[in-house]
Amino acid sequence: MPDLTQYWEYLPYLVSLVGALALLWSWRITSKGREREREVRRLSEEAHTLKNDFVAMVSHELRTPLTSIAGFADTLLESWSDLPDEEVNEFLTIINRQAIYLGDLVEDVLVIPRLEADRLRLDPDLFDLGDLIEDVALMVFPNGGRKTSLVSLPDGVRVYADRRRVQQIIRNLMENARKYGGDQIMVEGSVMGDQYLVIISDNGPGVPDQETLKVFENFEQVSKGDARESSGIGLGLPIARRLARHMGGDVWYERRFPTGARFCYSLPLRRRIILEDGTVQPVDVEGQGLVELPETLSA
Repeated sequence: MPDLTQYWEYLPYLVSLVGALALLWSWRITSKGREREREVRRLSEEAHTLKNDFVAMVSHELRTPLTSIAGFADTLLESWSDLPDEEVNEFLTIINRQAIYLGDLVEDVLVIPRLEADRLRLDPDLFDLGDLIEDVALMVFPNGGRKTSLVSLPDGVRVYADRRRVQQIIRNLMENARKYGGDQIMVEGSVMGDQYLVIISDNGPGVPDQETLKVFENFEQVSKGDARESSGIGLGLPIARRLARHMGGDVWYERRFPTGARFCYSLPLRRRIILEDGTVQPVDVEGQGLVELPETLSA
């Protein structure tokens, strides 16, 4: 057995070295713990700020239509018999429009957590896409308004999808064009590969290059507070994209030449298989929105 007594004089140095290493390791662990603690605190503060901003923003958005509804309803209650019929109809139209806006706002707020939890149920049925888009366009761009819309979709384009969700996507895209686009909004439809493409374009300033990804982030308008110039809670485009993807399609932005914006919404075409006898049979995919084209548009 080797004689270790000659190393005993180094023992105090060894103990000091081990102690120093242990202290250094302890400090490192503590430092990482503090970093994690600071990160958790930062995220908590950001979440708290986001919650407060979101509550303030939604309150701001709710206040305007509620004030409008209450004001016109009080006027009708007090002076219905004294008002001319055209004024009564105008007040009722405003009340109805503001009530629809409130319902849309609530639906936009509720749909995000359902999508995140993958609990958004789709109830598909067959309907005409052109008719739906024309109805939404009339609601977003009423006759006599400052901005006009032109819907140019072929007849007979039918969609087997959740009508309510398709309407929500189209509404949010049109509302975005109304707020930020020019005075002319065009809605077109065409086949793109195995997708049917709906394009909502305008002649406005378009989206700055540095903002093209940000417009699809949740609560994009939060930082503007009550002083922001346009209404909305910054959920329209994110919801449109996530709903479209949930239904097998997508939503994206393109620059319009020479100026303006193009927001594109795609839905998968109804799949077809050719049987041995040469006949064509459609194939539905459960849970997706599908487009069925008239014979004149079939590939």
